[in-house]
Amino acid sequence: MNRLCDNCKRSGRVWCPHNAALEIKARLTPSLKQDMFGPTPPGLFVGHNFYPNVYWGPMVSLEHVEDEPANMYGMTLEKIIESRASMVRGMKRGGVMAPSGKMLLEAQEAVMSIKPVDVEARFSKTPQFSLELDDVAHPVGASAPIERFAMADNPAIPKRVDEFYNENVLANEALRELLVSGFDVHYLSKLLMSGILGKKAKRKLVPTKWAITATDDMAAKRFMESVRDCRELEEIRIYSNEYLDNRFEVLLLPGGWEYEQFEALLTPELEERKRKMQGASGIRVSHSSWAEWKHDGRVNMSEEHEPYFGRSDYAERQGGGYYAARFSVCEALYKMRRQARAIVFREIGTGYTIPVGVWEVRENVRHAFGNKPERFASKDEALECLALRLSVPLKEYTARSKILLQRRLTEF
Repeated sequence: MNRLCDNCKRSGRVWCPHNAALEIKARLTPSLKQDMFGPTPPGLFVGHNFYPNVYWGPMVSLEHVEDEPANMYGMTLEKIIESRASMVRGMKRGGVMAPSGKMLLEAQEAVMSIKPVDVEARFSKTPQFSLELDDVAHPVGASAPIERFAMADNPAIPKRVDEFYNENVLANEALRELLVSGFDVHYLSKLLMSGILGKKAKRKLVPTKWAITATDDMAAKRFMESVRDCRELEEIRIYSNEYLDNRFEVLLLPGGWEYEQFEALLTPELEERKRKMQGASGIRVSHSSWAEWKHDGRVNMSEEHEPYFGRSDYAERQGGGYYAARFSVCEALYKMRRQARAIVFREIGTGYTIPVGVWEVRENVRHAFGNKPERFASKDEALECLALRLSVPLKEYTARSKILLQRRLTEF
């Protein structure tokens, strides 16, 4: 049972990240050694501080951990944090352009492997934890400067990936080809990050967080090209999912491709208000009753939008979360062979105390499309349904929305 510290008690939390960090450190610290050996998920970490001279290095696990987001989906927040904390980062300083060396070559081959590989690592000193859990930083494990890294068995490298590694193919072209061949974006982001893709003379390491967003962006654009040539969706649908206290409602409207995304940070007052409106019996209230609620105007919400031909500027207000969700929507429409106007509503509950990474957004939306959708005869009916599900009053969304304010001839 996680004990609450005084700060968490005052803030009303039901789980304490501060004591959790201490407990994880106490359990894992005895396993930290200067020399480590064992199976590890293929991984490499590239920092972004001091770019272009960054800290990078291979990852070594203290115990068996799950690294694939598709398999991590469903884990509790505590389990995810403990899994991340079990990964030890080897630290090496160097420039990102034209990286070379035996250690990097070994790490790249490990990253290209589609199964865990046994590795040997020696650090210049015993790795130390700097695990601090808060509502900004992602959980990370121990780290130390690394002196040696080598695989102890043969990696399982897909033939197509090996071909691209040995050919002078642009990174964007290679990524797009591998995507439609069935490789997941998580795997592709690791290839991009590790300097594996691209023309040999121009290959470079890409900071981890940048590589993830860049891959989501490029992959979504590849799917968009096909989606824009597809028939328009004939009906109105809502897909829903909730995981890690992140609720996603995806509204699909007939029309040419267009995308909009909302992120709302819920307050305890909003969550309590919604519970009361729903009632202990589960009886749903009417749209009009919920819309009449008077709030204080302090809704922490952001909106991002792109028209049919896309956008050229970065989605600054939502960052990587925007590109992760947009990718999953494009992926779903690509599989449907349809195009539509899509609106994603993301409401982040107070229980999401520690960010775990944008993979959570991507998998949440993917699972929404894996659930059975609700279908509606009109946009008003769909909005009535959304008003009952969302904690923020719907009028807060419609007042900011570029898509919902549109009126089409078929709606008259």
